[in-house]
Amino acid sequence: MKKVFILIVILLSFMSVLFLMQTDVSGGQKRLKVTTSTFALYDITKHIGGEKMDVEMAIPFGVEVHSFEPTPKTIIEIKKSALFLYSGASLEPWIKKLNVNENMLDMSQFVALKEIHENEKDTHHHHEHYDPHYWLDIENMKILTQKITLELVKLQPEDEAFFLSNAASYMNELTLLEEEYAKGFKECAVREVVLQHNILGYVAPRYKFHVSSLSGLSPDALTNAKKMAELSKMIKKRGIDVLFFESFVSDRMINALAQENGVKVDYLEPLANITARQAKAHMSYVDGMRSNLEKLSSAMRCQ
Repeated sequence: MKKVFILIVILLSFMSVLFLMQTDVSGGQKRLKVTTSTFALYDITKHIGGEKMDVEMAIPFGVEVHSFEPTPKTIIEIKKSALFLYSGASLEPWIKKLNVNENMLDMSQFVALKEIHENEKDTHHHHEHYDPHYWLDIENMKILTQKITLELVKLQPEDEAFFLSNAASYMNELTLLEEEYAKGFKECAVREVVLQHNILGYVAPRYKFHVSSLSGLSPDALTNAKKMAELSKMIKKRGIDVLFFESFVSDRMINALAQENGVKVDYLEPLANITARQAKAHMSYVDGMRSNLEKLSSAMRCQ
């Protein structure tokens, strides 16, 4: 009888452990996991999913997205996710290593992509047809927000009201940001920006300024003396006094160009990823975009 009692206790303990494994610390059901490839997608999903979803980045904070290569562990985590959202438009060539299945969603299919002309292509990205930096256009972020909200509702319909409420708040933030951008770029003395790597292909046409870059769409493509000379001439002619590079990219060439022309250098947030320190400080997409607006409008001497 004593042995039977002990056996019952063991079985009950085992069942309790199984129950706890199916619940989160708040006592609710175990949360589904959504994985994203870029910070912009992570920021949307995190804001909408809130405490109802576990949201993770496939690419660790602080890693440059163009050069990222997944580990076997990363691939396993992606496949275990209820949903994997990736940016697409050839930003993540390593996606080809995964067998595409129903839990993977290419978000570039939902926005109007900017086609790359022959003169914009470089030796590193000659196979690409579209500019992948579409998330820096706030209107595209609104489209992505709507689509991701629908996907989360499909995954967890019982939390539809929660997701819709969060999405409405996030969309309101994006609308306010859009108004700030329209106002910030309305009247500018200079309507030209020089970058190391062109991440502003979607932003510049919307706010009517022009972008010239050292390395086109690839952050690691090399430039040449002819390109440097052309940009030096334009910097002097247009009265440009600040050049830009982006976080995670070497500033060696842009610094050389700045020194040659006696101008300053600053950096922009690409928002494909952020640093580990920025993540710890809970930096958001809106924070990064406001930082970019402040720096660009100052460099362009906007009213």
